[in-house]
Amino acid sequence: MSKRALEETNYEDIKGHIVDPANSPLSEQKQEQLDRIMSVIRLMDKNPIKHTVFMMHQKKYSHLKKYQVYEDIKMAQRLYNTVYEFDWGFWRSWMINDIVDNIITCRKSKSDVGRRIIAMEHSNLIKIIGALPDNLEKLNRDEKTQYYILIQNNHQELKIDMDHLENIPETTMKQINKLIYGGDEISETDAEQIMKT
Repeated sequence: MSKRALEETNYEDIKGHIVDPANSPLSEQKQEQLDRIMSVIRLMDKNPIKHTVFMMHQKKYSHLKKYQVYEDIKMAQRLYNTVYEFDWGFWRSWMINDIVDNIITCRKSKSDVGRRIIAMEHSNLIKIIGALPDNLEKLNRDEKTQYYILIQNNHQELKIDMDHLENIPETTMKQINKLIYGGDEISETDAEQIMKT
């Protein structure tokens, strides 16, 4: 039996086995392997600790060698995401990309069937993306952010709110300008020293 035999099996055959195990299209080896993998998946959903899953799986299938128990766990991890490791964002992006690709392909065909598929895919896309939030205009971060001008002079710090800048009296604004643009006068030697550095 090849290591990836179950992974390479047609989805319809696996579905047929799950729906009607008595008339399964899978070979006995694949049936047993699928049953073991499903058992591991159920264990992994209840136990995030791999060692615990290993011990329980080994106890249930005592005839398996250690390497086969590890192989079952590895395959279950590849084929199935548990509630502990499921990446919702990746899955959602993958679904959206798949639907968009399908729409592009059907649009190129320009057939009646293609147009019907596009309509169905648009419906699916709306379900995945969801409705536009009612309060979208309130989501603008700039509206909720306060901006300040910080003026520091002679170890004193002055904090001015940008939203209330127009409410500041004219004399105070002159003082602020004096603080910003004024400052201690320097001599020519100090200026030369600054320019050299």
